Amino acid sequence: MSTSVVRAMRILELLSGAAKPMTLTSIAEELSIPKSTTHSILKALVGRGFLGLDEYQNYAVGLKAFEVGASHLRSTNAVEVVIPQLVGLTRDLGITSHYAILDGSDAVYLCKEDPPGLGLKLASSVGARLPAYTTAVGKAALAWLPEADLERHLDAIRAAVSQRQTVDRLIGELGGIRALGFSSDDGETAQGVRCVAAPVRYPSGPPGSIGVSYLRGSSLQDQQVIDGVVRAARRASEVLGYRD
Repeated sequence: MSTSVVRAMRILELLSGAAKPMTLTSIAEELSIPKSTTHSILKALVGRGFLGLDEYQNYAVGLKAFEVGASHLRSTNAVEVVIPQLVGLTRDLGITSHYAILDGSDAVYLCKEDPPGLGLKLASSVGARLPAYTTAVGKAALAWLPEADLERHLDAIRAAVSQRQTVDRLIGELGGIRALGFSSDDGETAQGVRCVAAPVRYPSGPPGSIGVSYLRGSSLQDQQVIDGVVRAARRASEVLGYRD
């Protein structure tokens, strides 16, 4: 593959995960690409609409990149099936719900439903990537993978983390998740926030899960949340053609 193409993709990946627009210098330094080369690639990406350039000469993901991402969502049948389940979960429980799929060592959030007037900013947002081994949605998706597929994702996680015990602990945790039928995350992703997730299973396509996030110590009963999430994931799985 062309070096310029690879560098352009790395720039798009960097900016898609950035909390705010970045300067030419910061992009070049972050990716260890010569500044002149970085400028040429950025100029081409801006010209095609994949990046935007603000008045302060900071770069951010542009509308064309959003359109490409949206076309992927339209082609993913699971998203259309999952969205009504998220709407129902958020309506019934009054908390944020989301759907994510596995990609290497990460969980990528494809859709999300927030209750009206939500004052709490949560880590999940559409298009965001978070480590699969720390998030409830990631662990739920991993727990029901066939052995060969699981090993492939574990290899990606091993490459992403330096501590071997992280993967060893995860492997031990996945068995318990399968036995329970759901996964949880108590403050690992965001302090004071509890997350619960259950797998969305269907014959083909990337493994994913439905999850919710809410403040620990809220008036919600944990079992009420667990039951709602498991039901929503099971309904989505059934509509997608999965049968136990």
